[in-house]
Amino acid sequence: MFALGLALWLISILSVQPHPKPDTYHSDQFARGQIIEKVTCPGEPAQSYALYLPSNYSPERAWPVLYAFDPQARGKVPVERFKEAAEKYGWILVGSNNSRNGPMKVAFDASRAIWKDTHERLAIDEQQTYFTGFSGGARVAITIASACHDCVAGVIVSGAGFPPEIKPSAATHFALFGTTGLDDFNFPELRELAEMLAKAGVTNQIEVFPGRHEWPPASLATEAVEWLNLQAIKRKIRAPDDAFVAQVWQEKLQRAKAAEEAKQIYDAYRIYESLAQTFKGLHDVGEIEKRLNELRATREVKQAISDEREEIARQRELERQINELVYQRERNNDEVDAGLRLSGLLAKLQKSAKVDQDSSDRRVARRVTEGLFILFLEQGRELQNQKRYDDAVRKLQIATELGPEKSGVFVMLASAYAMQGDKKKALQTLKTAVEKGFTDRAAIISNSAFDSVRSDPAYVQLIEKLGQAPK
Repeated sequence: MFALGLALWLISILSVQPHPKPDTYHSDQFARGQIIEKVTCPGEPAQSYALYLPSNYSPERAWPVLYAFDPQARGKVPVERFKEAAEKYGWILVGSNNSRNGPMKVAFDASRAIWKDTHERLAIDEQQTYFTGFSGGARVAITIASACHDCVAGVIVSGAGFPPEIKPSAATHFALFGTTGLDDFNFPELRELAEMLAKAGVTNQIEVFPGRHEWPPASLATEAVEWLNLQAIKRKIRAPDDAFVAQVWQEKLQRAKAAEEAKQIYDAYRIYESLAQTFKGLHDVGEIEKRLNELRATREVKQAISDEREEIARQRELERQINELVYQRERNNDEVDAGLRLSGLLAKLQKSAKVDQDSSDRRVARRVTEGLFILFLEQGRELQNQKRYDDAVRKLQIATELGPEKSGVFVMLASAYAMQGDKKKALQTLKTAVEKGFTDRAAIISNSAFDSVRSDPAYVQLIEKLGQAPK
């Protein structure tokens, strides 16, 4: 089914006729220099996308385009992040409002619809077409890029890498720029991805930013676009631009030197490494490579690399321990003891995760708690969809322990209790969700799982209370 979906997607986009004459485009209806949150595809009215056209956009020439896929179908979010870069370098931005985590067919349908519509209405440079995605959207971007050998020049991913069905290899034809937050639970995956891509000979760069599991900040999004522009110049699909090359070179060189002066040796090392790899063939990198080798031999860099590996090892060991304790508790093997140890471990991690100052312990704690929270949340959702309500309750209970401050998961748990037939726990948990800050009254009213408790006074009181809450 996966391979068939890919094949159908490829056939459908290849049937789109590229480069219509300028007078056949319909882009004059779109404002320039501002985000349009919803452009509906006329051929498929259920499909839409957020759009950004640079202020100087004209259909008289072809423009690079970046298609974006968010795991929650928030097309506007990535368009906002890349807007500054798109305006600066003249890129079209297209963010699907339909692609989301879940069955891959949803993402294939969304990508096919926005590809067809934008190619019919906008002047797109077929050689400078790019994809980007965050988390599950990153896997969508890589999947589609891998299927379409001649239609994607590069991919920008954040918070995730290749899907299990696809591995980096010598056949990977696109350049890849990856980003990950320092506290992202998928940090190890992106670090390993860099090694896998390097071994396969795939042009790549992986950058870390201060953050969690999220889209990169606008400044890093701009760096990603700059990097892809440099790769396009190397491949001769973008016109030579000596001024642009010199500008980016100087900016990065100054950052490296500033990091050295501030005694941030590992940061400087990473920037020099990027300079040497990115500008080879565009600029003389002899001195940079020499300095890079000098820094590689320093105690500071060796220690930083060792510390990073140790953090990854600790993260994986803690994830293993928690999964084992959950298994023991669920199977009633030493249930009390396993439960106590699990609660104690989670409390310790949550305390470390809330510390204000960055530290190795905080990074590991945030990665572990947030990663497992999402894992059990998604498992609970899927089990509920399968009508396995007892199992769904168990998974969602663990999610509430991992993310006790997240009110939405308590609503999901309440709905699982309701479908399980435990009205009392459903109402108690729904009340907890509201006490923790849940305010979306419409989401509760529209959830059919709560039909069995609609007439209960406790439910009525809760809904009335939400009706009085500020919107």
